[in-house]
Amino acid sequence: MIYYGTMFDHKVRFSIVRMREVVEEARNRHSLSYLATVVLGRALIGAALVTPWLAEKERWTLDIEGNGPIRRVVAQSTSEFTVRGYVANPKVELPLNEKGKFDVAGAIGQGVLRVVRDLGLKTPFVSQLPLVSGEIAEDLAYYFAVSEQIPSAFSIGVLVDSGGVKIAGGFAVQIIDRTLEQEKVELIERNIKNLPYITELFQKAEPLDVLERIFGEKVGFVETAEIRYKCDCNREKAKNALLVLDKKELEDMRKEGKGEVVCKWCNTKYVFSEEELEELLKFKVDNSGS
Repeated sequence: MIYYGTMFDHKVRFSIVRMREVVEEARNRHSLSYLATVVLGRALIGAALVTPWLAEKERWTLDIEGNGPIRRVVAQSTSEFTVRGYVANPKVELPLNEKGKFDVAGAIGQGVLRVVRDLGLKTPFVSQLPLVSGEIAEDLAYYFAVSEQIPSAFSIGVLVDSGGVKIAGGFAVQIIDRTLEQEKVELIERNIKNLPYITELFQKAEPLDVLERIFGEKVGFVETAEIRYKCDCNREKAKNALLVLDKKELEDMRKEGKGEVVCKWCNTKYVFSEEELEELLKFKVDNSGS
């Protein structure tokens, strides 16, 4: 569930989310290792936190590419409060870092963060910045501060063990009106700095209690929505992906008796029979003029 709204005469906006089930679904769909679960989970939470601020029908993609062993993590969200994502290396594992936590920064390494905002226009808006920490929350805050000139704070965490995902969630606070009193800015900064890790916080506190600790007072009107893991892949899109292949690749699949397309976003497998591949080959030949 995501909670979102504004504070201090709409000069600050916030979102806070708990989504253990969503991250657990991602773990199961992609057969993720512990560390890969934390990395993708953080990216999915980051993408979920911005959903209340998206335009109608907007698709927002966080794409992090680094020189670490996980190589790449991608998370996408929509204005309909859905998320999906994947990592390039779902089996990555590393020793715990010096704080005894999962080494997310080590898994990602040095690299770049790209944000793609697709508003349904001809060309999406793309921003690219160097990673500042590889921990994802700090990188998102840096992106909003630099690319969108919005002072932001993000806190994101995932706790996982042999039984699966135990806690997953985070919050985002953004100053959207620079006329906010300096004492309020300092209050928010101080309160956020004094908070424990989000995974510790969510073991004891509910989202509204966390917001009260951040702002120093009870929040007023809060909206809520359910975050869902949802992919828009289907069999027709999988068939179109096969049509992109050259005739030899399709012919090789047909000789093997079947063809498979696996969606990178949700790991759904679409299997095409020898007869279906024959039809695709015929269609390709008929439409190539050869």
